[in-house]
Amino acid sequence: RWVHVAELRDIAPLLAGGELLLTTGMGLAKEAGDQVRYVHDLADARVAALAIELGRKFTRVPEAMCGAAEERGLPLVALERETLFVQVTETVHRAIISRQHELLRRAEGVGHDLTELVLNGADVGDVVQRLSELFGNLVVLEDEAHQVLEISGNRVARGDALGSWEEHSRSGHDEVARGAAHRCGGTPACTWVRIWLRHNPWGRLHVLETSQRLDDDVTELLLDRAGAALAVAFLLEKDAAHMADRARSALIAEVATGWEGTPADLLRRARTLGADLGTGRLAAIALEALPEGSSNGRSDSEEDRLAERSLVAEELRSAASEQGCAALVGLYGDRVVAVVAVPATQRIPATLERIVARAAERGTERPPLALVAGTSGAVAPDGLVKGIDEALTALAFGERTMGDRRVHHYADLGAHQLLLRLAQGPDLARFVESELHLLLEHDSQGHPRLLPTLSAYLGNAGRKTDTVKTLGVQRRTLYGRLKRIEALLGRDLEDQATRTRLTLALQGLELLHRRQGGPRPTLAHRSER
Repeated sequence: RWVHVAELRDIAPLLAGGELLLTTGMGLAKEAGDQVRYVHDLADARVAALAIELGRKFTRVPEAMCGAAEERGLPLVALERETLFVQVTETVHRAIISRQHELLRRAEGVGHDLTELVLNGADVGDVVQRLSELFGNLVVLEDEAHQVLEISGNRVARGDALGSWEEHSRSGHDEVARGAAHRCGGTPACTWVRIWLRHNPWGRLHVLETSQRLDDDVTELLLDRAGAALAVAFLLEKDAAHMADRARSALIAEVATGWEGTPADLLRRARTLGADLGTGRLAAIALEALPEGSSNGRSDSEEDRLAERSLVAEELRSAASEQGCAALVGLYGDRVVAVVAVPATQRIPATLERIVARAAERGTERPPLALVAGTSGAVAPDGLVKGIDEALTALAFGERTMGDRRVHHYADLGAHQLLLRLAQGPDLARFVESELHLLLEHDSQGHPRLLPTLSAYLGNAGRKTDTVKTLGVQRRTLYGRLKRIEALLGRDLEDQATRTRLTLALQGLELLHRRQGGPRPTLAHRSER
């Protein structure tokens, strides 16, 4: 850090640490004990090295000083020729100042690049990723609750770090000076800085030595600039308080689109966000929340809808906790999605229904919600992609049927599991048209309409007596309509395969009408004389 020239025996208290001390030894006693104490005092003062010019006091470095220096790890330099100390100080100080200038120049360049990155629309995750590239090591951003919000770097190193993150983060990370970078030992070693936002501590940014050794001086300066850039990013995004929610949503999206890591990595990542999914059997909930009384069931602006979904996600998380379930809850598109760990002592469907029902309960100061939810069955951690897909499929069914049920379980959908997937493309429409187009053309031109008769007949499993009661018509009227249907379709309604195809076609027709937002077709059983 600096070069200092001194002949005083008691110079140690006057040093700040990091100095190369130059001396001729004129002030040193010849007694070995004093020489040893002198070396120990310098080591305690954390000097960088001691250089002794020989010839004036000593012809060779005393053995006692060599032994003490070796013991304390203090570099001891013997200058065997007369040395101009002023030239040493000038040369070293010039090198120190040049290095400091280069560090500052590099830090300013990095700070400028990070600020430009943020001002050009990059989010906090982009900044963390860029820092990982700069340091060549794992970079972790956590909040004050020690939840890992962003992590970037080698995937294997991520899994190792997340597995022991709680232990790492909560030990050896006490701030000595506000805003300063700190060094924390351990495996891996860590350099970190606390991030402050509006004069309040917000979290910490860690750089872990997972790939290469860090240059302490460079790392400290870059972390200082990085902390400032992250603070700017928080202020621009205006939602630093919701970073944990965003991290949960990002993890939900990663899982829903195909988690690339191992199941153990996923459980560790969820645990750092406050959801210990290893405590029970996993199942997924997909939920749509619509404030009652709003236009088309929706708020006026996307910002309002996003705020509403965020509140529902928080309520769903609290409701799961009340039921004794850990839950990872986030936003996935315009849906609220939760991965819930249900204890072995509880039934999964009933528990999920209670969670949704509790989330729908709101205080009188807020309007009620019309909740529609879909749930999956039990899945393993490596089957969560399937679980979330099942929950979204069940939710789509609930949105299209819009009945009295709030929660729809994928296992209860029956043939609709297939129809809903077909409805996402043209296949279902082609199937419905091929099976029913003659009946649809007939009903569009006049009465009596035959689709309600076919629906009632199939709904009663081909039992004519029950169909007559359902429709409220005479038996001969029903027989006549059934013969007309058979003639139009060219099918025998007594054939089970025919009834199965037509039942699927009618259910598909109903789904298509609901997807298009049009009026529901008259397929329900009703009196039509």
